[in-house]
Amino acid sequence: MKTLKNLVAFALIIFLMLILSNTAAKQVDDFYDPSDDSKSYISLAISLQENNTFVRQEFINKEAVETVRTPGYPLFLSLFSNLKNVIYIQNILHMLSAILLILIIKKNIDYRFSYIIFLIYLFHPLLVSLTQLILTETISIFLINLVIYFLVVKNQTIIPIALISILPLIRPAYLILMIGVVLFNTIFFKNLNLKKRALVICILILPTTIWINRNYQLTDELIFSSITGMNLLEETASGVKAINEDIENKESLLKIFDIQYEEKRYWSQVLRNDVDLGSVSRVISNAPGENPHTVVSAYQNYAIEIIFKNPLETFILVSRAFLYNTLEPGDQLYSEVFDVTKYSFLNTSIFIFNFLNVAFAFMYFLKCIKRKDFFNKKIIFYILLISPLLLLATPSGRFGAPLVAMTLLLSTSNFKKDIKPSYIY
Repeated sequence: MKTLKNLVAFALIIFLMLILSNTAAKQVDDFYDPSDDSKSYISLAISLQENNTFVRQEFINKEAVETVRTPGYPLFLSLFSNLKNVIYIQNILHMLSAILLILIIKKNIDYRFSYIIFLIYLFHPLLVSLTQLILTETISIFLINLVIYFLVVKNQTIIPIALISILPLIRPAYLILMIGVVLFNTIFFKNLNLKKRALVICILILPTTIWINRNYQLTDELIFSSITGMNLLEETASGVKAINEDIENKESLLKIFDIQYEEKRYWSQVLRNDVDLGSVSRVISNAPGENPHTVVSAYQNYAIEIIFKNPLETFILVSRAFLYNTLEPGDQLYSEVFDVTKYSFLNTSIFIFNFLNVAFAFMYFLKCIKRKDFFNKKIIFYILLISPLLLLATPSGRFGAPLVAMTLLLSTSNFKKDIKPSYIY
């Protein structure tokens, strides 16, 4: 395996030279993402640095409570006086993620094929683009790959549960992952006795419990992140209404399936205005900034009502979200990050890679069903990762990026000789 190590080292050196030159040539503003999520993370980081408080700079001294963002990533940013250093760290984390990937899959397939997959992952335009933006994805992907490595390769317990417990504090969507691991603890930690399993569950829920308690003390509401309720209305319910409108207008299947951003935005505003807020100001509804928790409950309840009233539209939305999050190449990011103007060949190549990856993963699902290995922890882990993404009206390759390594683990499992039930891993 010395040859493989040398090949990996050579690829990492080439990647490091290319990515560091790209990073060094940019200003900090160039690392802001197109959707402006970076600004909120940076604002919170500055507040932590200068005021030792978790409130966005624009809302300081306004009796505001931040319940949209969780503290993990802003706290990470606050450790750096120069945000360009964050990008350098993210470059390294991506390299470590690629190393973890090859360590995970090399036992399934020939080392030459595993090296090819390693190269594709290391130089994947979307994954590399995310390292160049002040967003939670790169650090999240690294931690998820680390969890998979310790669960699957090392068959360890303590490190994975510690990492899973803090993931929701970095990105709220991973709350589903944490809850799922708690619910399926007998599968993920089959070899532990009852007392140790109880300790595992306590560790898993501790950071989330502390954060919920913090929010309760400040808002009198049991809430982990306001973004969940807001997204249910502004993403899921608005997408459902857009699909419903196309069906009623007897549009083609392609038109129904292809929700335009303008459609989603229109319905998002309509639903905001329709939601019953009681005594809460309508101005807050249209721009929930200072205290989003005051409207999030009404948002969420109204969204759930719409979702349950439109099961067909919801199914279409979920199917669409699955395809976009798993197959989209993410060109809207790497074209901007690297100033690429002609990328049709690159797009096609990444789409084919994503399609084959998902197709082989689905084959593995079928093999597990055939073997009656219904409670496969790798499959459960994948489902927990993708579940929050299936309710997005505007899904993208960016949101599906953390799935790539896990999907590769499933797809390469097809080629492992003498596949055995997953509980032995």
